[in-house]
Amino acid sequence: MSFFKKMMASVGIGGVKVNAELENGHGVRVGDELHGTVYVTGGNLAQEITKIHFCLYSNYFRERDGQIVEESDAIARFHLDEHFTIQPGEERQFAFSFPIPFSTPITIGSSKIWLVTELDVEKAIDQRDKDYIHIQPHPIVGAVFESLSRLGLRATEVSLMHVPRLGLDFPFVQEFEMKPQYRSNLEELELFYIVHEDEVEFYMEIDRRARGLLGLLEEQFDLDERYARFTLTYDDIEDEDRLTDFIRETIEDNLH
Repeated sequence: MSFFKKMMASVGIGGVKVNAELENGHGVRVGDELHGTVYVTGGNLAQEITKIHFCLYSNYFRERDGQIVEESDAIARFHLDEHFTIQPGEERQFAFSFPIPFSTPITIGSSKIWLVTELDVEKAIDQRDKDYIHIQPHPIVGAVFESLSRLGLRATEVSLMHVPRLGLDFPFVQEFEMKPQYRSNLEELELFYIVHEDEVEFYMEIDRRARGLLGLLEEQFDLDERYARFTLTYDDIEDEDRLTDFIRETIEDNLH
């Protein structure tokens, strides 16, 4: 085996390759399992693989030095304890599956979720593969969005914001800014939520439309904002009309 081949493989040229193919990456709900197969293909020489890693990432925004910057961070990590030697030109495959954490943001707007698959390669640069995943909402979250749609509200902006003080698995939350399609006393509704296995906590900031001099003063001093917090379970979404009425009343109660 030539020294040149070893040197090139050590910097990732002509070395082992990795590719993950996802069975349900086009649509997987939080709490469900992501399934796929990892294909490892040998390069120009035999190489030792010590482990296969999987890392779920998301992008988010945070304030730094007075500016809003975009960063990315890991949501969850998994691995396969596979230790083997891949021969030149050989292909090996490994099935994998792991649950999508309940707190994973959904894929919408500028929010993106992706899986990085990485090989630990002995005495060489680790090899990576990147695949985007379409994350679907928890059923309770989906039901609430459907009710908001029935009430004429549409998301105008969705972003992942850095909020380190909530004590979550990772320091950001997905925030939805929603506006009514038709003229209303409601100016804007901002929503974020925290998902648990059997229930979801919702947090709403409800902005009233400014009316007259008093309304303008309230708006100027941020007195036009009202806050609501509630928790829903699966039982609460069985009746779509009742759920929609509850959300309507919650909004209206905070507009007076």
